[in-house]
Amino acid sequence: MVGKKPTFKVIAASLLTGSVLGIGAPSFTGLAHAASGTSISYSETNQMAVDTLNNLYDQAFSGEMPGNVQGLKINKSTRRAVHQKFGSPQEVNNQFDLYSWEMGQPGYGFAYNKDNTISEIRNFGTGVERQTNLGGITPELLEKELGHANKILNVPGTNELDYIYKTGDYELHFVIGDNPILEGFDQTVNHVNLTANKTHISSGTAAVKYLRHQLKMDNNDDIVFSDMGGDLKKDKIGSYYKIKLTSKSIQEEGGTGTVGLYKVYQDGTYKSEY
Repeated sequence: MVGKKPTFKVIAASLLTGSVLGIGAPSFTGLAHAASGTSISYSETNQMAVDTLNNLYDQAFSGEMPGNVQGLKINKSTRRAVHQKFGSPQEVNNQFDLYSWEMGQPGYGFAYNKDNTISEIRNFGTGVERQTNLGGITPELLEKELGHANKILNVPGTNELDYIYKTGDYELHFVIGDNPILEGFDQTVNHVNLTANKTHISSGTAAVKYLRHQLKMDNNDDIVFSDMGGDLKKDKIGSYYKIKLTSKSIQEEGGTGTVGLYKVYQDGTYKSEY
């Protein structure tokens, strides 16, 4: 098990640089290899990483992360709820309360709004057999499982990239950077952030692009998306654009071709009307 003191040297560095490996952080190379050993095959490891990724993505739509932090919700759960679940933080660094990884459980950081509700949950992954979780997630795996990211940003002051996926009212940020166990930039996920969605869709064209991506139809040449004039409408939920989906192949066979009708709200929420 990784001791708490070196764990925080690694985790705290991420809060200053965007990476969970800081200058002077200890090397865990030998420990990582000894902990992982050869008991887990590559295919098993890869599938576990895939499962981790999809669980993170699925839970994000409810404003939560899976695992032992499930039930703690962005902008709903309070600092007190976190303390009741995990106790007092083992360290406070910048705006984050930190809880170290141990016994195969990920390390976490929590940031709070002024009203003491959670504003951000940060998952640092595990310190052992990391390749079964965040250490097994690459940009290629992100695209294969989740499609193209809504945004890819450079993390200021680092060589890291932030792959942002919109999940309804929330956002998942997969930060690709230095591996905190095996020193060096290895193109795997360094940590994952869950925050509130800052999306604001302001045109029919933007609504079409957003919905196409959410439905994982970026590369579908048969389905045509139409914003039906691009007028902004309103109901009791909020302001939205109506998007119609039409199949060219069905039209060619003599049908109407209509395969979907959606309301896409300005905050990124969408629902089928078909």
